[in-house]
Amino acid sequence: MTSRRATLFLIGVALSIAQFVLIRDFVSILYGEEVVIVLVTASFFLGLSVGYLLALRLSARVFRGLFLVSVFIHLSLPFSYRLLAARFAAWDVGGYAYLALLGVYALIFNTVFAIFLPRLIATGDDDPDLRSEDARLRLYYGLELAGFMVGFGLVALSWHRPAVYLLAPYWLILGVLLHLVLRRVAWTGAFAALAASGLFFFDVLDRGSTALLYEHKHSIRHAQVLYSVNSPYQKVEVIEGNRGERFLYLDGLLNLNSSDLETLNYYLAELPAALVKPERALLIGNGTLSSVPKVYPHAGQVTSVELDAAVLEAGRRFFTPAESLDDLERWQLHVDDGKHFLRTSRELFDLIIVDVPSPLTIQEGYLHTVEFYELARQRLSERGVLTVQLSGPLERNDRTPARVAAALAQVFPQVLVVNSRRADRGFAYASRDLPFNGRQLREAASGYERGLTLLRSSEVRRTVQDAVPFSTDRMDLVLRRGWERFFNRYLSG
Repeated sequence: MTSRRATLFLIGVALSIAQFVLIRDFVSILYGEEVVIVLVTASFFLGLSVGYLLALRLSARVFRGLFLVSVFIHLSLPFSYRLLAARFAAWDVGGYAYLALLGVYALIFNTVFAIFLPRLIATGDDDPDLRSEDARLRLYYGLELAGFMVGFGLVALSWHRPAVYLLAPYWLILGVLLHLVLRRVAWTGAFAALAASGLFFFDVLDRGSTALLYEHKHSIRHAQVLYSVNSPYQKVEVIEGNRGERFLYLDGLLNLNSSDLETLNYYLAELPAALVKPERALLIGNGTLSSVPKVYPHAGQVTSVELDAAVLEAGRRFFTPAESLDDLERWQLHVDDGKHFLRTSRELFDLIIVDVPSPLTIQEGYLHTVEFYELARQRLSERGVLTVQLSGPLERNDRTPARVAAALAQVFPQVLVVNSRRADRGFAYASRDLPFNGRQLREAASGYERGLTLLRSSEVRRTVQDAVPFSTDRMDLVLRRGWERFFNRYLSG
């Protein structure tokens, strides 16, 4: 009776960790747009449903065999599915193979675990207080749920740490479950020996499988993994190529690379800071902190707000030399959500730089909406400027740059846009009353890039007149763009 209850509790812990690992790793492998997040999450619940469906249909012998095989396969995680995904990319086998890989591992991760609860409820209990199925359901489900919450705690303890900090307790739990279910010392010993070997070589296997994935699926030659952790918000990885170029990936999506960072920082931060010369400047995002040294010489007080401490750590270690941030007495860093900071701050800023990823998820999408820009406008001084990168050149269409620019034009009377060939994207400067004009901007940038395409407020409004402003109730572009990218990548043949 006690072992039955311990088993259900540990099954809950295992399911919780398995859910986290499956979703984070496969979102990263398939690239973390909103559509992918939904698909991977759905696959986890599909695996549970298959388990519930099979629970009372399998013989005891078959169930024990499946459980034994499944537990040993877990010792290959996360290496096996990364290596398979890398091989699929090298062989160019087509997108359906990745979806099949997701489906198979969704079953491996949780289907056998999901069988336990309905199976144990149906088989009775020696406790006289648990004679009815309803009583067993309440107790057993409660134990599994309690275990699930403990699993969340273990996941939280592993944030900002290498994957071994989560996989080591996970394998330990699986070993205990294996012994509780099969009661075979030989199998338990074999599992323990293989787990110990896996932990000894874990760092080599972890970095090696990740490097192969980035080499073949992201086409980074001789990729080396410099940094890879899970934060509460995303998987954060820094990869270095054979020429020393570094790439920051968030949930498998390229956030930036070191060669493009200079141009992005120039138009988004340094150029407007030189023109505005703000008494107070606010940087929202820019987790690499690379904009801070660019803005600091032109500003009085500089404040940075970044939500993800793991991105900050990656920025400090691999993208922004520590000496460039030393002795910046007029700079403050807040680890906070940008929306929360704007709502709670009482300061007014002469320059707000919004340096956030393109709107490929709902969370990122909000930072490009009318509502967010209205919030930012409240924290701008009368001639304060908001700067935003548009995720591409501004054109007359209904794509991301036009919709973001349309949101800015709905909130601010003046919006100036520069399309840079060097950056391959547009940059918007929005204000109630811009303290510089297009001629001044072009002259200031002439030493950096000539031939800029500049759109003044009236031209911006004509360009985006048919575009739907990005807003909280009009985020269809997040799903549409995600679906287009997913379809072209995996399903278009």
